[in-house]
Amino acid sequence: MTATVQLYVNLWNQFSGLAQQKRKRPNRLLEKLITEYLAIQKDLQLDEAIRQQAGKSGFKESDAVALVKQYRQTKKS
Repeated sequence: MTATVQLYVNLWNQFSGLAQQKRKRPNRLLEKLITEYLAIQKDLQLDEAIRQQAGKSGFKESDAVALVKQYRQTKKS
């Protein structure tokens, strides 16, 4: 399925010009950017959910850092 998106002509011209300088097709580059943006937003939501769960656990971030450092030290030994 496809969708039509309207952009200001000036914005599209700048974007497509940069895409062409990189030897990329503007529509493909836009698809890639949107896909990456969606993945970043999903990661941020997951980070927030983890942060909320961590807050409920009673552990502080410094406690988690200390546990990770301790684990890494024992793993090296």
